[in-house]
Amino acid sequence: MTVTEVELNERLGAVVVHVSAGIDAGVAAELRETLTEAVDRHPYVIVDLSAVPTLDDVGLGLLVRAHRRARRRDGMVIFAGPSRFVLTVLHTMHVDGLFPVFDDCPAALEWLRPE
Repeated sequence: MTVTEVELNERLGAVVVHVSAGIDAGVAAELRETLTEAVDRHPYVIVDLSAVPTLDDVGLGLLVRAHRRARRRDGMVIFAGPSRFVLTVLHTMHVDGLFPVFDDCPAALEWLRPE
């Protein structure tokens, strides 16, 4: 099973990272590599969480580090389609305010579209 799939949307300067598994220590290495590359190459990284059932402390740390890396480059990590469980983890750990959150990828891309 592919854990991450990267889809480019050059006209918006954004990249979408699709994650199709729980974000935990088992996928951390692959996802870290993908997110680092995405953040280094694009100002806006949309992480599609619609197929992510779980998020543990390792996965949360990975997402927060990606956020910090993006901010140092004047970029942003955006979440699309997180489950109620993932939203609860973000809220419980007091990091829900770090990330813009949208219902799905099209809504996130629409938010990024210049007027």
